[in-house]
Amino acid sequence: MDSNELPDDVQALLRDHIESYEQLELLLLLRAERDHRWTEEALSARLRISSSLLAVALERLKSASFLEEWLDNAEKRYTYIAQSDPIETTLGRLVQAYREHPIPIVKLMSANAIERVRTAALHTFADAFIIRKDKNRG
Repeated sequence: MDSNELPDDVQALLRDHIESYEQLELLLLLRAERDHRWTEEALSARLRISSSLLAVALERLKSASFLEEWLDNAEKRYTYIAQSDPIETTLGRLVQAYREHPIPIVKLMSANAIERVRTAALHTFADAFIIRKDKNRG
């Protein structure tokens, strides 16, 4: 299976919502164990990723409405938020594809990351040519 053979909805989900392997692994774990309320420490240990990378992944998934943050005895806990039926179907396809053929997903995520870097570089380059009015000259 090639990354182009992944269903369009899975490709779109990865392009639009998943920027890192940490986010992917975190989303898949939280969805698989949706009844569990995880601490950052437990997630970091389970996924074997640093707390700094985990914090970024948690924030990204929270902003995309894939997880909910709870405060339990002054300790943050996280749990998966069920999505609409179409997104749940897409996530199911993602889980199956990642289990059976992880390489196309890794390739697609790498291509998406490269595209984000290119786009950011082009925007930075274009912004260098914007003529701004000097506030001191009126």
